[in-house]
Formats: sequence, C-alpha cells, structure tokens
Amino acid sequence: MRHASTRGPADPLAPPPSRARQERGIRTEEAILAATLRLVAARGVHGTSLDAVAEEVGVAKSSILWHFGSKEELLLRVAERVLDEVVRGPVQRILALPTLEERAQASFRFFAESVRERPEMRRLVLYLIFEAVEERPELRVRLQHLYRRIRELYEAGLASDVRDPAVRRRLAIISVAAFDGIFLQWLLDPDAIDLEALHLELRTFGRARASRSRKGAKT
Repeated sequence: MRHASTRGPADPLAPPPSRARQERGIRTEEAILAATLRLVAARGVHGTSLDAVAEEVGVAKSSILWHFGSKEELLLRVAERVLDEVVRGPVQRILALPTLEERAQASFRFFAESVRERPEMRRLVLYLIFEAVEERPELRVRLQHLYRRIRELYEAGLASDVRDPAVRRRLAIISVAAFDGIFLQWLLDPDAIDLEALHLELRTFGRARASRSRKGAKT
C-alpha cells in the first residue's frame, strides 16, 4: 500500500518527470525498503540508521530522506509492505481453507513461524507501537490503520461461520489481542512459552467449545 509522499510541494513551473525517471525512483524506493528490512533483521531497529541504509543501497542519505522524509516513515512503509505481502500470500491461502478450524490452525502456524523466524517483523512491530505511544499522533494513526486491516482479515476468516457482523468484529478483536499477548510473553520469556503446546491446547479448547455448541443446538 502506498501513501502520499512526504516530499515538499513540487515547483508548478517545473517540467513533469520523465517516465524513465519515475521508474528509477520506484526502483530506488524498492531497493531502500528491501535493504531496510534486511538491516532490521540483522541489526535491529536502533542499529539500522539511515546512513547504514544509504551505504547498503549505494545512495546518498539525502536520497532516502527525499523519498521517505524520516526514519519513522521509512519503517512504516516497510511494515506496510510486509503486511501487503502477507495479505497477498499466506492470508489468501488461509482464507481459502474450507473450515473455520483449518483456518484457525493455519493462522496459528503462520503466527508461530513469524514470531520465531522473522526477527525484523518482531522488531518493527514493537518499535512502531512504542513510538506511537510516545505522543506521535501521525504515527499512531498509521499504526491504527495497520491494526484495522489485520482485524478485518480476521473478520473475513470468520464470515462463513459467524453471520452477525458485530460478533465477528468482537471475535476479531479478541483474536488479535490474544496473539498480541502471546507475542509479548514469548518475547519476554521464550523458554517458558511453548508455542506448539499452546497451539494444541487452543485446538482442544476450540473443539470442546464447538461440541458444546452443537449439543446445545440439538436440545
């Protein structure tokens, strides 16, 4: 998802950029985003300076600022890009599964793999959340939009089984909150949080609840 650029207003008398120049600009932005993601995975957010990104890409730091305006905007664009890739790939495969139980299992598997194997995602999420809390209203709005999209994806996964939109919305909020809580606990004490065992417990709980619901419907 792309957002309005943070660059200054263009000179109305300046000629429009050529197609080749526009394409070069897009390639440069893509290279900057990819390099930032690699560096965050290797060094963490605080170890990923604009100077380091510029060196990785082979451009001037001023070029990064011209394209993105600030480090926070760059990191937001990286997070949005990662979410877009997840939506186009894993989410579509999960939503295509025929039953709610299969979708729930696949969602947890994807969550567990991401937590363990995608350090850049862990670091970006934590950094952006805490930056948004620190009196950064513009960052908070963008992060709210990201979370809203995530909740909408959960609602979509419930659509075939939960008819009431209000109930779907509440269940999506609870689901995202549960994943957030597990994520934070795992970060703080990964040796104490067995994701596979937790997955099994949740599956058992879900099946027991579904069984009680079916029995209640028959009586």
